[in-house]
Amino acid sequence: MIRRQQEQRRGTAAAVPGGVPTSRGSGRVSTWAPFAYTAFRILFVTQLVANAGRLMQVTGSAWAIQDHGGSPLQVSLIQTATYAPLVALGFAAGTLADRVNRRLLLVACQAWMALSATALSVATWIGWTDPLVVLALTFAIGLGTAIAAPTWAALQPSLVPSRFVGRAIALNGLTFNVAQAVGPALAGLVIAALGTQWIFAINAFALSCTVLALLAWKAPVPASRPTESFGRSLHAGLRCIMTAPQRQILTRLMIFMVPAISVMALTPVLADERLGLDGSGYGVLLATFGSGAALSVTIWSRVEGRGEAWGMSASAVLLTVALVTAAVCTQPVIVGAALLVSGMGYTLGSTCAYVAAQRVVDEAMRARVMAAYVVTSGTVVAASSAVWGIVARAGVATAFAVAAVLCGVSLAAGRRWPLPRGRDKQADETADSADLTGER
Repeated sequence: MIRRQQEQRRGTAAAVPGGVPTSRGSGRVSTWAPFAYTAFRILFVTQLVANAGRLMQVTGSAWAIQDHGGSPLQVSLIQTATYAPLVALGFAAGTLADRVNRRLLLVACQAWMALSATALSVATWIGWTDPLVVLALTFAIGLGTAIAAPTWAALQPSLVPSRFVGRAIALNGLTFNVAQAVGPALAGLVIAALGTQWIFAINAFALSCTVLALLAWKAPVPASRPTESFGRSLHAGLRCIMTAPQRQILTRLMIFMVPAISVMALTPVLADERLGLDGSGYGVLLATFGSGAALSVTIWSRVEGRGEAWGMSASAVLLTVALVTAAVCTQPVIVGAALLVSGMGYTLGSTCAYVAAQRVVDEAMRARVMAAYVVTSGTVVAASSAVWGIVARAGVATAFAVAAVLCGVSLAAGRRWPLPRGRDKQADETADSADLTGER
């Protein structure tokens, strides 16, 4: 024990069994500590590949419809076909994930998406690119995503000790943020160099690789499954999220997300009408927002040390500052810095809500609860984006000013709907050492 403490003070990875990497010069556990666990590394890479391929496919589908004479409505329906299944089936998918082996469910979902992506690739290779065919197969891939999403979220806590759950969730957000930045860009390069059909072939290959990775992964022993009917399981999950503390956390998340979504919804208008930027300038603004989201991982350990409630309040403050800056400033560099801050605040706030929910849910109910958060986030993003588009008719600066005021409301909501306190860290560490010995 003395040796371990001395090594941690020197900032090295502990040499004793079970040690985890620490930050240089302090006893603080590294932000990247979850990567010390093989299961987390495997699923991190798997999700990164799956997300990048999915976003490439969405970009390719939209271009395939546009390139073959589809209407603007049909092009816009690609997003609907992608995300509508998630909103419609997400909670039922979470109920299913709590009743069956989650690893096998993920294998089935990824295999279904791989087959759908293969069918889409074959259709484009043979020239059968009718918009309805592309939309139908995109919808099929969306069905697999809808069932897989809550299952991925429910698996995270079983991959690392409970004291690392927050960092694992924050790092897992990188799989989407990196894919969001890289996926469409890669799709554009592939379309220009090889053609749209290669986009779907690459996605089919990537999804097939995720199936192989999941088959090779040694999953943790599954918890006992519910013995009641599917309908009773669904009702039990709904009852759980409608009572404290999950109701409080969901309410805080929704109040927080409404003003936060204004940044993503109105960035195109901000770039064009207020800053006078072209397409490349718009891309840079998106990149700064994504960079802020990715950078949030590096400060998560400090946020976690103060608690999720403090983190959500700090995120609301960051967003308020960023929104006020975007409302009053017309200098692209300064506005870009504001978007960097907003990306950090948005990701930190969302992560705090997800971590708080994971801390207070029983394992048997985990997928259903996380499905509620996935569905809620998707619904709020879709509805709020439309609302901010309406508000922006009065001017994008006015819309950002209104959003800043709502961020203040989000900050005040902490008194009415406080986040639950996390469990005692020392107790967590004792349980983790027993539960995850030899897992790395």
